[in-house]
Amino acid sequence: MLELSRKDITASNIMDYGSAVRFLKLPVEGYLDLLNIEPIPSQIALINAINNPKYRFVCAALSRRQGKTYISNVIGQLMALIPSTHILLMSPNYSLSQISFDLQRNLIKHFDLEVTRDNAKERIIELSNGSTIRMGSINQVDSCVGRSYDLIIFDEAALVDGRDAFNIALRPTLDKENSKALFISTPRGRNNWFADFYNRGYNDEYPEWISIRASYHENPRHSPTDIVEAKKAMSEAEFSQEYLADFNVYEGQVWNFDYKECTSDLSEIDIAKMDVFAGLDVGYKDPTAFCVIGYEWDKQKYYLIDEYMDAERTTEQHATIIRGLMEKWDIDWIYIDSAAQQTRFDFAQNFDISTINAKKSILDGIGHVAAIVDNNNLVVDQRCSHVLQALDQYQWDPNPNLMREKPKHNEYSHMADALRYALYTFETVATTF
Repeated sequence: MLELSRKDITASNIMDYGSAVRFLKLPVEGYLDLLNIEPIPSQIALINAINNPKYRFVCAALSRRQGKTYISNVIGQLMALIPSTHILLMSPNYSLSQISFDLQRNLIKHFDLEVTRDNAKERIIELSNGSTIRMGSINQVDSCVGRSYDLIIFDEAALVDGRDAFNIALRPTLDKENSKALFISTPRGRNNWFADFYNRGYNDEYPEWISIRASYHENPRHSPTDIVEAKKAMSEAEFSQEYLADFNVYEGQVWNFDYKECTSDLSEIDIAKMDVFAGLDVGYKDPTAFCVIGYEWDKQKYYLIDEYMDAERTTEQHATIIRGLMEKWDIDWIYIDSAAQQTRFDFAQNFDISTINAKKSILDGIGHVAAIVDNNNLVVDQRCSHVLQALDQYQWDPNPNLMREKPKHNEYSHMADALRYALYTFETVATTF
């Protein structure tokens, strides 16, 4: 399966845009012939997208067996053959960037190009034509600023949050008229920066963006035996992520939320026959997260109708907003982190906000929420972005040395905790009234 977000790009043959307007001034087909490469459809689509003068930002969600890193570095090498051009190879860390850096060295050696500088410490290669290839890392993006680039290649872009690294640090470095950025990765869920950038290719408000997605089926040289073995050896989520480039699931997800079936516009929902309750995870240095849920007894269905999350407010400011949500939704119960007793006291004493200690059994609570989510019994308002991110990005800690399984603490865990407090405590406390 191959998906292209723009209709003027084809994956059947390398398109000729003319040397005056195309991005890669050297003939791509001749270069690939010298490397004895016959590009597969997803690689052809990538070349055509980067060559088209209409598009500056190419986002490619490509599965394994697509040669995405290799063809991206071929594109980078072709750019470097143009005098005085500058290419930046970005990854989540230097170890991953080193893969592309070594590929560049191999291509330089293959064509016996003259190198005037190859500095491993400074992570830069300079060719005799004045072009440079620099290695960077999202973790240390500040070392990459202060210069202009003609092409930035982000490899394994979905592994870490690179939104700020690109928007704040690197996008200003693409200050030349025809400079471009290429983002490649297998997906890691649908609520992260890579998925957001990918979706821009389908949005007319971002006419300079184009997106490509391809599964292993697009490689005619894939081994059916390997695919069968992978299905046996991998979880369904991991196979969908790595071989199908599926945005809807990824390995390590705590909850399997069906985004298409269980996201809706709940702005006009009638809560008259519902019990309305909320979960509150109190943050000090971390964000404070609050979610509002309605329970429809007849259908035994939960509706997440509102949310609030912020790390930059005082207790009084948090209380003012929560008080407003209580009045808006006529909230019956608020289940608060039982470790936040001082906040619970302050809310009751100073702001007339009554709360109930939440049940904090983490694994039991996660399992309870999973039973609700897996059976599509939780519907989330489409505007509750923090909850949707938590349902999508909340994941298990991959540390193999843990004595007991536990979720990973990250920016998504705060709203996930609030959701767990609400659903698990309501089921075990409120339903006994």
